[in-house]
Amino acid sequence: MPIALNKKTRLQALGLPSDVEMIRRARAFALRAGLTYSELADLAGINVNSFRVWIAGNYDRHHSCDSNTLIVRAAIKAAIDRHEIESQPAAPVNHHPTAEYEAVRRSMLAALRKGTAFLVDGPPGTQKTYTFRRVAAEIEASRQGRAVYVYARVDHAPQAFLTEACTEAGIPNRGTIDQLLRKLRFFLGGQRALLIVDEAQHLGLNGLEVLRQLLDTPPYFGVVLGGSHDLSMRLRDWRMEQWRSRLRRSHMLMGLSAAEAGRILSAELGAMHPSDVAQTVADATVEAVRNKKTFRYISARNLFFAIEDARAAMEEARPPANEKVEAIA
Repeated sequence: MPIALNKKTRLQALGLPSDVEMIRRARAFALRAGLTYSELADLAGINVNSFRVWIAGNYDRHHSCDSNTLIVRAAIKAAIDRHEIESQPAAPVNHHPTAEYEAVRRSMLAALRKGTAFLVDGPPGTQKTYTFRRVAAEIEASRQGRAVYVYARVDHAPQAFLTEACTEAGIPNRGTIDQLLRKLRFFLGGQRALLIVDEAQHLGLNGLEVLRQLLDTPPYFGVVLGGSHDLSMRLRDWRMEQWRSRLRRSHMLMGLSAAEAGRILSAELGAMHPSDVAQTVADATVEAVRNKKTFRYISARNLFFAIEDARAAMEEARPPANEKVEAIA
């Protein structure tokens, strides 16, 4: 399909990525989003057959001029840019660094640099997932390396887990366990890479052993295992001796300190009466069990729920903007 000269000039002025780069990006986007090529072509408003010819790298064999791919590249880029922006999770308005956040962050960066393994054990509400995702985004944005976050599902089979890891990394995700391991090493091996496994207690013995292969063989991935106390207990099993010997450090998260909770409340809601702070912190305090003993901790999740409730209550109590408040004589 020939391009009118003025339209071709406008497209060239956009500085579009090359065919090779745009094909790579389109394949990675389809993997991450779980799209078929037909679905991606529909999103971009492109003829499905033309899209398949283009993404196979055969467009110039079927058309008289390579510049015809300008239209395809422009449409695909616009669709990917739009949907990547729309699919970004909403970030918290404010980030409140805590002692546990900073400790886990340092370990994640160390695992990235040195290809070592760390364990993060924490009950719900201790900001494991928040920390993992935020530090992973920091690593990616700073170009220190690649950080691949994978959420392990209940009874996640080794092959399915590796498929998910490849998908999150934006690389081809089909094949046997050995093929998937080779793909992760090949596509991520040219840079420092950190594999973050959240809810890792859902991985069975075989899954953990497959994961250890990425830690033990070149290019030596860094690995962070995050999960519940069940994961810590399982790693004490005699069959996990190899894993235990590779864990550089274990973080046992105990929740926010009272001082941290107070600072967060003050930053989010302004000055509060000490009794209100104490009551809010008490409401955000929950129980967990470690080594058959109960302990109480301040849940960051519950604290932010309380902040949302407080904001909603203040909004309801606020008089409408057009309502005049009568002066008291």
